[in-house]
Amino acid sequence: MSTVIPFPQRPIPTEAGGISNTRSAPVVSAVYTVAETAEILSLSLGSTYALVRSGEIPAIKLGGRWLIPKGRLHRWLDDLPEASTEDVAAELDRMERAEQRQHRRNGA
Repeated sequence: MSTVIPFPQRPIPTEAGGISNTRSAPVVSAVYTVAETAEILSLSLGSTYALVRSGEIPAIKLGGRWLIPKGRLHRWLDDLPEASTEDVAAELDRMERAEQRQHRRNGA
């Protein structure tokens, strides 16, 4: 019969120069996906993709994937002009019609 002896966790250097036995915090992403952006903006995924493709929402395409830098999205939101209820309703209506046209073009 053999005995298994577990190895102790390897110490990790800390920024202050000390040693810690705990793992560092997980890396926080610097970008949002289109789905995350859609959820943040309370928009449909299709509408969000349309805004990204048109350049309305600041985004970059990397490796075939659209990514929205968090800082740029938040600055873009902060810089949006105040809108009246009528302006918002008209814009949502315009986006919905554009999404319907896109669906018709794609045969969906």
